[in-house]
Amino acid sequence: MGTGCQPVNVRTSPNHLPGLEHTYLVHLPGIGGRTSLDINWVKGLQDGHVAGHAELYDWTRPNWWLWALRAYEHNRAESRMIADRIAARVHEDPQAKIILTAWSGGCQVAIWALEDLPDDVRLQSVVMVAPSMNPQYDMSRALSHIRGSLFAVTSPGDWFILGGGTLVFGVSDGSHTPGAGMVGFEIPESADQAEYKKLVQLAYAFKWAQYGNLGGHGGAVGTAFARDVMAPLLKEDAKKANPPTTRPATQEAPSRP
Repeated sequence: MGTGCQPVNVRTSPNHLPGLEHTYLVHLPGIGGRTSLDINWVKGLQDGHVAGHAELYDWTRPNWWLWALRAYEHNRAESRMIADRIAARVHEDPQAKIILTAWSGGCQVAIWALEDLPDDVRLQSVVMVAPSMNPQYDMSRALSHIRGSLFAVTSPGDWFILGGGTLVFGVSDGSHTPGAGMVGFEIPESADQAEYKKLVQLAYAFKWAQYGNLGGHGGAVGTAFARDVMAPLLKEDAKKANPPTTRPATQEAPSRP
């Protein structure tokens, strides 16, 4: 694994976020690698108190932009590396709750990583912002590794990158099609309908402009949008993904010796 692909710690603050000591946020950037937008996104989620630990993992190096987009063997190897890191964390910390987020070209790498996870590993939540993916890609296997939801943030205003750009240069699996981040995901006929209930598509809303999201390719990858829109959704999803384990009221308490 190359030097540029080492994880980058953005901020670790378990002491300031009680109750989140075992919650880990991993973010995958787009084909441009680690940018200020990605750093702002992670900062916003941390300001929204969704995780006690965070890291930004640059899967692109030593490639860059279109070279990163087309480095299919490298990208698949990176997805396996990410899956191994996540699985190791879960096996080291049985209480670990993982939130995986990705932007643009990083979304396909995130999905491949989910598909590569061992059968016993489940993530808490996944967020894909402006996914540069084939809208018809079957995510059933990836969804089976999520306890909560997979949020897909989309916008028809992303026509330049995920419309014209992906028709010419292709999405992350090489298909020449409008990206799912512009048109939304479709449910393939072969898909597992039960697993697809975990997919939550967040189509662009004009009210998001107040958070600096004007609907373009990088609109949602910002501090305010992450903190004020996505963080509350992730905190609600955590409740669904990690229901309290309580004894039913009708069950008799065990007798004391």
